[in-house]
Amino acid sequence: MKEDEKEQLLYSESFPLNEKKERSKVKPISEVHKLLSGVKIDIEKIYYKPLAPEHVEEVKKLHKEWFPVPYADEIFNDSIINNQGGYVTEGAFYYLQEENKEIILGLIICRWFYVEKFFFDLVGNNIIKQINDSIDYEEEVALYLSKQPYFSSFYVMSLGVIDECRKMNIGTKLIKDMMNYAVNVPFCLGVFLSVISDNFSGKKFYEKNGLVCSNHLKGFYQIEDKKYDSDTYVKIFDRKVKDKVRLYHYSMMTFKQKCFRYLILKPYYILVKLFLMICLCRCFGNKINIDK
Repeated sequence: MKEDEKEQLLYSESFPLNEKKERSKVKPISEVHKLLSGVKIDIEKIYYKPLAPEHVEEVKKLHKEWFPVPYADEIFNDSIINNQGGYVTEGAFYYLQEENKEIILGLIICRWFYVEKFFFDLVGNNIIKQINDSIDYEEEVALYLSKQPYFSSFYVMSLGVIDECRKMNIGTKLIKDMMNYAVNVPFCLGVFLSVISDNFSGKKFYEKNGLVCSNHLKGFYQIEDKKYDSDTYVKIFDRKVKDKVRLYHYSMMTFKQKCFRYLILKPYYILVKLFLMICLCRCFGNKINIDK
């Protein structure tokens, strides 16, 4: 029995190393492990969709298996049941015909955040220039955003895949879907997340998917009575990505929306710029006359 129990223990690098430099292992508590016993997963039949209220209890159990830091019930309620608070969720699902049941293989939970420039400081040589270059909106808006202490971004709160389905590209699919969603949100400059510093496979996974380590935070995680360091990973959407999104949005616009854009918005911005130029010219001209 003891050997069988050891085989059933789950391993996650999100748990910190102990004094023996070993990972803590946890007992499986979610339903999916029992249902998948003896089942061979057909990768082509895995499908993805937002998490729903009926998934909440299973998500809580999976979260306990994957992560040492507990989340309050309000987070799961707001993100999955109430669908409020700027949360976005997606799950990887598989349907078991014999059991007539849908199971969760992996999931991601993100939240819209306004984050400080601090999180982006070490990405690129000149982060303000890089952020300005990533914005495809009017110059006035770009100038406004560049002077703000906060930027809008998506924070990846949870991302996990069950042990039985590792190396099936489920995690990659989940994070790419979330980045594709985030890049379509106006003024969203990118995504970021925190990972415990000794989670080497996790950091390698994020780097493989285009995220860059921007900061090392001392004592970020409080796990039981100890504090652990974390690394912040960031993905900033560049101009090429935003251009593709902008062109896509333009192709999806109705004729009425295009008319509004080019007959009202564009002339308005041109008139504002002309007015500012005239004011500057008059001020400059008055200064010359005074000097004379």
